[in-house]
Amino acid sequence: MNPTQLLGRGLACLPAVLVLTAAGTASPAGLTAPALPVPVVQVCTGFQTEAFAPGLNATPRQVAGRGEGELTSCLPFGDSLPASGRVTSTMSGVMTCVGGTRTRETTITWDDGGSSTLEESGGVESPVGGRRAAVFKGKILSGRFAGATTVTTRTLSPLPKPPCATETGLTEAAGPLTVEITHLP
Repeated sequence: MNPTQLLGRGLACLPAVLVLTAAGTASPAGLTAPALPVPVVQVCTGFQTEAFAPGLNATPRQVAGRGEGELTSCLPFGDSLPASGRVTSTMSGVMTCVGGTRTRETTITWDDGGSSTLEESGGVESPVGGRRAAVFKGKILSGRFAGATTVTTRTLSPLPKPPCATETGLTEAAGPLTVEITHLP
């Protein structure tokens, strides 16, 4: 085959090479997997008061409780995220003044009228720094952010010793509240 014939065959293949090259440069963008949604961690802070029946004392016993409070600041917030909410919860478990475990169902009524129903369980922990906190982990069962995971922490004030030493026990406690919600936008 002479050089002219070889060059002719090369030129004949040139359109196919150009098409494949152009397709190759365009295909990485077309083959890129869609970006996965990034979880949003929303942290709401506020204050909660809880009442216990029977009261908490030194003896482990089955206790029922009810809590009410306000979430006054949620970050981030924006178009689809609330800025605040009202919290109500019911709980039960074997508890004492110094610990125990419990399950609780919480409803948050958000500032825009929406709501979330959480189911959580946990107990008293002593995080770094020696302060005690009631820590609950769970999930949002229904309403806004359904399926999201939650961590709720209520910082415990030093407990007054006299009520804990009586049979009646401590019937009410209050403290700062933090609710962390991890969800997909």
